[in-house]
Order: sequence, then structure tokens, then C-alpha cells
Amino acid sequence: MKVGRYRGVQGERLGVVLRAEGGLRVLDLGAAIDAHRASSVFDNSMDALMASGESGLHAAYDVIEWAERSGDASWFRPEHEVDWMVPLRVRNCIAGGRNFGAHMAESMDYWSKRGVQAHTEIPMGFIKLASAMVPTRAKVKPPPETQWFDYEIEAVAVIGRAVERVNEADALSAVFGYTILNDLSARELQRKEMQNQSILLGKNFPGLGPLGPWILTADEVPDPSALSLELTVNGEVRQKAKCTDLIFTFSQLVRHWSLLGLDRGDLITTGSPEGVAISRQPDPMPYYLRAGDVVLATIEQIGTLETHIV
Repeated sequence: MKVGRYRGVQGERLGVVLRAEGGLRVLDLGAAIDAHRASSVFDNSMDALMASGESGLHAAYDVIEWAERSGDASWFRPEHEVDWMVPLRVRNCIAGGRNFGAHMAESMDYWSKRGVQAHTEIPMGFIKLASAMVPTRAKVKPPPETQWFDYEIEAVAVIGRAVERVNEADALSAVFGYTILNDLSARELQRKEMQNQSILLGKNFPGLGPLGPWILTADEVPDPSALSLELTVNGEVRQKAKCTDLIFTFSQLVRHWSLLGLDRGDLITTGSPEGVAISRQPDPMPYYLRAGDVVLATIEQIGTLETHIV
């Protein structure tokens, strides 16, 4: 199920993305539930759906099947007309770093010349603030402190239940679904911070966390290593990879970060594949984002996260 949050006439709504002739359409799940008069096991909110577990998903699938067969036309609208929100109320986001093999190699080309060695005994991570996150089709203005405004497509595991010190074999059972992050970065500040052994400001200006467009539930992703990623800027492919190149798999990432204690609404990202602007040789400047650029971050199985630079 592809499910997200959007703004409707009655406020926040749950939308289910469905294939239709001519493109995608979105079902107002709450309206369908009300009309179906089934005893729903969750309220019309993403948090409630996540908390309801398998029984909630089964109930939602039943309503969706009925709505596609017998539903009112007013419950559906073309996807491009939907005013999407960030797909969930984010609790915490632990963002990965240097976790694709090819990206590790391209990034360490700079740091190894300065005496910094790569370590892969444990995953690298930093905090991406929920306050930085914006939905698909958002207009993002680069902070004035940067001319090196960079893109990074990342796959994201959405945690659906509380888990602590989970073993690797059971780790994915805590995942509700998967979505997409464009980890926008102010590289001058990030590089200065990394020299000071930190990453915070360069990743967390307002708008630097496009997230979405929706969540693909985990029941439709039996093997997240099969997820394939592609990022384009104005139609030009800049990043393209598969999660088979991950140094730490999704289950290993969840296991490791569960040492902190994870809960519903937490996000764990994979890190980004090769092709970021800062690593382009010999001159990265033409690759940094500028006003007017349109960035499409696509995970084939999930969808496309669209961001407009202004």
C-alpha cells in the first residue's frame, strides 16, 4: 500500500495511491472507511494506522478493494492535484552517511588526503531534524550561507513500533514501510563541521529535508536491498544505484540504532549513493543546485519525490 497524508477540505487526510488509466489517482481513505461502515481498527491518521499493526493494514486493504469496486467518484482525485504533506509526524530521523560503497570511495578521495581514515566497524550517522522536513513539490530556497547546495537521494525505513536492542533477524519486523529523503546539504558548512567532528547546521536549515511523497508499506517490500534509486536534476541523471551496494543493510541499521531505543515515527536512512555534486571532478561548481532547478528523487518501487529550488 502506498499511503500518505494530504490537506483536504476537512483538514488532514489519509490518501492511498492507486494506479489508474492515464496515471495515478488518490483515494480518500477516511471517506471510504466512513461510507463502508466497517468497524475500523484505526482512526483516520497515519499514526493510528501505523499503531494498528497487521489488523489495521488488513482492514485498510478491505476498504480499498471495496472503494475501487463500489466507491463514490468524489473519493478519488488525480495524484497531481493532491496537496501532499510530509507523510508522517516524524519523531526522530537518524540519517546515514558513507553507507553506499561507491559513495564511500568518492567521499574519502577528499578526506584521505587530509589524514582522515574511513571506518566501517559501525554505521555512521547524524540527526536530521524534523523541523527541516518538507513534502513533495515543496519550493526550497538555499540558505544564504551556502553556494555549495547539494542533493542526496536516500531510502528511508519508517519505524512502526517501539523496539530496543533488537537482533538483526527480527529488525525489519519493526519497519512499517519505506519512503524517500532528499538530504539537501549546505556543503561549505558541513565540511567545516566535519573538520570539527560534527554534522548539524549544514544539514538542517529549514527545507533541507524533502521527505515523501508517501510511504510504501513493508508488506510490499519483502527485500529492501532490491530497492533502486535515481536522482535527476532538470532531467539529467546525477545518482543511480541499488541498495545491494549498501555497506550496512536495512536490518543491520535498525539493529544498530535500536541501541538508542526506537519508536513509532522514527526514520532511519541508508545514506546516499555516489554522484553528489561535491565529489564531481574536476570542478563540482556546475553541479550544485541553483534557483530554477527541479530535483526528482525516485525509488522505483515507491515513487518520485519532487523538489523545486527557488
